[in-house]
Amino acid sequence: MRSHPLREQIIAEVHARPFQKLQAPLGVRHIAVVYDGAPLEEVRQSLFRLGNMLGLKETTGKSRFWQGENADLALRFEAHHEFYTLTLTALNTQELPQLPDEWLASVPGSFLCGAEILFRAHQANADEDAWLHRHFGDYQVNSSMVMSGVGQMWTDFYPREDSGLVRVLVEDRGLQLQQAGRLLQRICEIETYRHVALLALPLANEVVPEINQLEAELVDLSTRVALEEPSVLLHQLMNLAERLEALSAKTSNRFSAADAYFALVNKRIGELRETRIEGRQTVEQFMDRRLDPATRTCRTAGLRIEQLSRRLARTTQLVRSQVDLSVEQQNRDMLSSLSKRAGEQLRLQAKLESFSIIVVTYYAFDLIDRTLRNLIENEEHRHLMEAGLSLSVPFIALVLWLYIRRLLRGVGED
Repeated sequence: MRSHPLREQIIAEVHARPFQKLQAPLGVRHIAVVYDGAPLEEVRQSLFRLGNMLGLKETTGKSRFWQGENADLALRFEAHHEFYTLTLTALNTQELPQLPDEWLASVPGSFLCGAEILFRAHQANADEDAWLHRHFGDYQVNSSMVMSGVGQMWTDFYPREDSGLVRVLVEDRGLQLQQAGRLLQRICEIETYRHVALLALPLANEVVPEINQLEAELVDLSTRVALEEPSVLLHQLMNLAERLEALSAKTSNRFSAADAYFALVNKRIGELRETRIEGRQTVEQFMDRRLDPATRTCRTAGLRIEQLSRRLARTTQLVRSQVDLSVEQQNRDMLSSLSKRAGEQLRLQAKLESFSIIVVTYYAFDLIDRTLRNLIENEEHRHLMEAGLSLSVPFIALVLWLYIRRLLRGVGED
């Protein structure tokens, strides 16, 4: 039995992005970069240059996933459809790793977002307020117990001025190695996916005035359906449909992607398994308050375009129905006119047939007369038969008239 040609690809996809085994202390720098037209091969070449600069040894090498490490650093690369991510981890230290400036100057794509994570072991007597103030200053800090209470995280979700990355502090309170890897990866994914999802927000704000304009025009056209010529309305509706289709093509992919990324953000937040700390706002609460309005704006814009398309289709169908009714009315009038002309023609033909009775009577009289002359030799009898035949002319004409009238009776009724 032969294997399916896509079997290996499917298996590889299931295990494409394994979780790392991590242990505090760690410093993590995670960035997400949009391709901006850069081919994946160019990105991979840039990745290999970075690995050589950092002296990393490849541990996993695939087309869309790469991982390398040495005694001090670990680098993780993941390629997605719109962007790629790089996660550089400094092992056994809380110092944040740095990406070489030389490499950053030539990296393909456009920087979108990122996070810097400081992961430490639990310190029972540590001054938490001083630690938080050192990293977040006067910003409001969100915090919660995560992974069912075996970890704690703090963040303000504000990009830092020096790096442009969001800083997250994580404390190990009993995390297993793979559990710690899952936690840090989910934090990075939440930060990445929420930014990629929000790429749809400026587009939504941009197209809302256009949607409002299209809706107003459709309402105006709908009120004029019964008043104006359908052909004029149909032309205007086709113009409106063309603009709406262009708007849909411009936004549908971005809004669909935003829905998918918003769903991923919510899923990753749920996987944190947060427990609320009194006086602190959780990540879920922060996202519900800050991200949910943007989610609704993007979703509403896409929904309004779909609803507008359906309303336009119904209005167009209504106008087309009016056009069809008008065509049917014209066809009925034309058939009625043709029927009337056919009736007049038949009546004229019937009148002409009345005149033809005289001709037929004449030919019938002549035929009978010639026949009797040839059959009767007696002159006296012949004169008598001719006299009788002359007297029978009215009867012959009457018989022919009745016969023709009977023939034309069915035609007249039809």
